[in-house]
Amino acid sequence: MATGTASTPGRRTARRAAGAALVGTLIEWYDFALYGAAAALIFKDQFFGADNELTGLLAAFATFAVGYFARPIGGIVFGHLGDRIGRKPVMITTLLIMGICTALIGTLPTYATAGVLAPVLLVALRVIQGLGAGAEYAGAITLSAEASTPGRRGFYSSWSGVGLWLGSALGLLTFNALDALTGDGFLVWGWRIPFLASIIVLAISLYVRLRVTETRQPGDEAAGEAAHKIPLVTLLATEKRRLLVALGSNFLLSGFTYIPQVWALSYLTNNLGMAAGIGLAINAAIFLVGAPFLPYFGKLGDRIGRRKLLMFAACFGIVWTVPMFLLIDTRNPWLVAAGLIICWVGVASTGVAAQGAFLTELFPAATRYSGIAFAREITGAILGGLAPLIATALYAGAGHWWPIAIFMGANALITLIAAHQSKHFRSDADQDREIMEPVAIGA
Repeated sequence: MATGTASTPGRRTARRAAGAALVGTLIEWYDFALYGAAAALIFKDQFFGADNELTGLLAAFATFAVGYFARPIGGIVFGHLGDRIGRKPVMITTLLIMGICTALIGTLPTYATAGVLAPVLLVALRVIQGLGAGAEYAGAITLSAEASTPGRRGFYSSWSGVGLWLGSALGLLTFNALDALTGDGFLVWGWRIPFLASIIVLAISLYVRLRVTETRQPGDEAAGEAAHKIPLVTLLATEKRRLLVALGSNFLLSGFTYIPQVWALSYLTNNLGMAAGIGLAINAAIFLVGAPFLPYFGKLGDRIGRRKLLMFAACFGIVWTVPMFLLIDTRNPWLVAAGLIICWVGVASTGVAAQGAFLTELFPAATRYSGIAFAREITGAILGGLAPLIATALYAGAGHWWPIAIFMGANALITLIAAHQSKHFRSDADQDREIMEPVAIGA
């Protein structure tokens, strides 16, 4: 059994790192779930003053995308700092940026009171929020994977995804609860409360993250070899194919998953006429059901390899997209929930569980934070941020979901190809060198 040494962190260190990763991603995605729900249901009226429903919705989703455009910049800047000065100080900084910006969104004036200043302020906070978020998840999976005990990298790194989805569910459930509690006042002032409440989540997350042990020291030998270089520049100059594999591997978890995660809520309420409360509850359910599968799939990835797990997720996405839409179109809440939950577990749970260890093992330690942040956030900006906007435009043009299904399938196919090509870069090399100890899921 592994004990705490410099090269093999003990279980206490691994658990603490996984916990710090979990709470950080929790607040990140609490913030982003709130914003996604508000963009679909609130911001089109409160901040843009558009007479046309479609115009307001497109404008609201455009501000959703703006945050993603800022994420690559944050990923590059904070990823560089994470490789140079360490993971912990960067992750504390990004946590503060996201939490404070989310709370400030809850204080903004609306278009009716401030005119064009209202959307300008909203976009400004969204950009700053995106800068912090750009390196948050990359840091979380890097920290938890580096602190993991031998043979358990997939298991421990998967807890970052648990925080991601619990945060998303918490944001949606809070949004839904305030909708029910405040009634007609929700559109006027009730929507602000979940944003302001992020300060509480931030305080708890900050306490946990301050107690984590740094896994990457500036004086480490591996870091010293590249200390005089900018890590991302090194990767772009010498490892273009490796970066392409990493970029392609994230298409599934950006372009594909943001359709059921964000756009589907708009489709259910604006196109199928379902109550917003039902849509929000279904959206929260996919996260709550999907989260417990992550550690199990992470452990499975430790046994069979992350590459195989990621390829399965991509194949499932290609096969399930059309059945998912057919179930959604029944307008039966139970069938709609089933279609989305099966998609989420089969695609997102397996993909997220595989990704942490997959990307960590794809990059050397001295450039790891930069490489992961760059790969995730470039695809996140291009695909994740634009996916709801693209889906809205595709549906408006065709009057049907079939172009969206093709878009989702194309994203899954790119990830399948990238995961297949990763065999040339030994993405499971570290796992192959480790002694695989049988361990209970709760370990």
